[in-house]
Amino acid sequence: MTSNPTSSDRVWPKTGLWAASFRVMFPLAALWAALCVALWQWQANLNLPFDLTLDWHIHEMTFGFAGAALAGYLLTACPSWTGRAPPSGWPLMVLAFLWIATRVALVALWLPFGAITSVAFFWGVALLLWGETRKSGKPGRPGFILFCLAAGIGSAFWITGLYNNALPMWAPYVPVIGFSLLLIVVGGQILPAFLSRAAIWRGRKPAEEPDWLGPVALLSIVMATLILLTEHAATAGGFLRFAALALIARMAFWSLRSALRDRLLAMLTLAYLWLPLGLYLWGASLSETGPLSEPQSLHALIMGAMGGLIFAVSARSIAHRTPTGLRPRRGTIPAFALIWLATWARMVDALDLAATLWCSGWLLYALLFLPALAGPVVRPVFSGTRNS
Repeated sequence: MTSNPTSSDRVWPKTGLWAASFRVMFPLAALWAALCVALWQWQANLNLPFDLTLDWHIHEMTFGFAGAALAGYLLTACPSWTGRAPPSGWPLMVLAFLWIATRVALVALWLPFGAITSVAFFWGVALLLWGETRKSGKPGRPGFILFCLAAGIGSAFWITGLYNNALPMWAPYVPVIGFSLLLIVVGGQILPAFLSRAAIWRGRKPAEEPDWLGPVALLSIVMATLILLTEHAATAGGFLRFAALALIARMAFWSLRSALRDRLLAMLTLAYLWLPLGLYLWGASLSETGPLSEPQSLHALIMGAMGGLIFAVSARSIAHRTPTGLRPRRGTIPAFALIWLATWARMVDALDLAATLWCSGWLLYALLFLPALAGPVVRPVFSGTRNS
């Protein structure tokens, strides 16, 4: 998967493309991130035989792009709590088929079929997670299983709304908020852990973070969601801004200095910063007190936070392993920079520039995966072993 592992690294028994989900789903996510935006932005110039709507675009950037990354991450990370090898082989082939079939169905307007395959994909991920946990006999992560089950229902609901042309006004908020909550949970676990580990390795003692800040941020976003359903936008905006401030307060306790000497950690940190920034800007736009419109603010969350964190986390799976930890592959930083700049361009409505930067970044990133698709899967996948 990467350069030759150090003596302290181990490998999982399977090899090849289907040895772990990240080798399949992360490249699919990267390719679809580029193709989906290109089709949406330049459909008028491409003379497509079908019309792509805004609702299709939102669904494919969340349930499609982020859904593939979700499967790639969870099914690769589950050995950390099961102690078993990650799912491999034919179950991954089935998941990849279902994901691709859903993308084709939504473009070809086979919407009932697409609803079925989308549910099957997300519930298939949940079933694999449940099965691995059950076989291990260890405590699992039921929250991730419930999220996948809910994502399947949400995606089917969305596709059914496309079919009936009856999506409610609040529908676009649901996947954005849902994946934001997931990013806060996952990113809020792995980023401070990696930062603290790096700080300890360099002889610094990490600060203790108050346990209540994370739950406060999550609760504030949940409250904002419930209030948005009642169309009290200004009040919901206040809760979103409060959640953003809680996240910034959390980050103040993290060993952020560690990111200055580690490019992979720097990418994770820069991507995570889009979460509080996007939530605050979105809250301000709902209260009509911010500098950006609501669509501009939402793209800070979708492109900056979601896209950035997907990139920064998945880049660790193909990074070179050295005695001092993971090092990014050549081309990783330029690809991330293109995606990061694309977010800023979209926030100022430079649409063609934003799409060009975004597509270029993800296509470059997909190319970086090619050398990492064969050979054994070195573990741990998302973190390297430091030799002191």
